Amino acid sequence: MFHHIDTIQIMNKANKSAQKAKLKAWRDGERMKAQNLFPLADSRLQEFFEMLEKLRAKHGCFHDIRHALHVIQAMQLAKEDADRLLDWCNQHGGYCDCEIAANTFMHWHENRVRT
Repeated sequence: MFHHIDTIQIMNKANKSAQKAKLKAWRDGERMKAQNLFPLADSRLQEFFEMLEKLRAKHGCFHDIRHALHVIQAMQLAKEDADRLLDWCNQHGGYCDCEIAANTFMHWHENRVRT
């Protein structure tokens, strides 16, 4: 009888391990999909978010994207890159500077390549 219970416990642990592995693989796949949709290289996104946060911390949010536009200009992004960046921000809940700094930043931070 004890042998049967031990076997069931071992099987349950194996099933849990397999489920955890599947979940991790799925999360990794979702992270890769998100990374493939990033509008700029990771280092450029980091630069964008850091510059935006400095302006936002100093001047607050005017509930528009004036700080983001200033950062884009300072980074000398091509129009196509700027448009792609702003569209991506909108897709991830960034419709003004404070929402970009919160919502879009979190999406990027959670999905970026971890080194």
